[in-house]
Amino acid sequence: MRSSRENEESSGRKPLRIFVDANTIVSGLVFEGNEALLLKLGKIGLCSLVTTHYVIDEVSRALRAGEFRLSEKEAVSLISYVNRCITVCENMTPEQLRKYLSTLQDKKDAHVLAAFQELKCDMMVTGDKELLQKVPKARTTRRALGILLSVKQDDRS
Repeated sequence: MRSSRENEESSGRKPLRIFVDANTIVSGLVFEGNEALLLKLGKIGLCSLVTTHYVIDEVSRALRAGEFRLSEKEAVSLISYVNRCITVCENMTPEQLRKYLSTLQDKKDAHVLAAFQELKCDMMVTGDKELLQKVPKARTTRRALGILLSVKQDDRS
């Protein structure tokens, strides 16, 4: 049986580069479902999941906030798992951020939009309603999985 990376090399296709927002990562870590599946697909190389240190810091704060009742050891373990599934890139510079500040009402999400654009990702996966409305390549996890898995199905024909 061939690995997903071998399949990518033999098909000549690069895996889709997908920017992942904090809400998607947190859901994938603490719940079973589509988000957890997306992280697994990233881990095995079926897609290339990308985020920034800024987003990872947000994930880390969310895991430690008490809502999920995780111990420090559990939170550290989950962040370690994320690092095996997702490529974590440097944060955007103030100059890069400025280009996107006027695009969104929620200025905290400017970093996500800037990173998605500046890192030249093929798709953004988020649960944020404003990003889903304003970013043409933003998708819910369910839609992203449909795209990913249909691309893989097409490769088999």
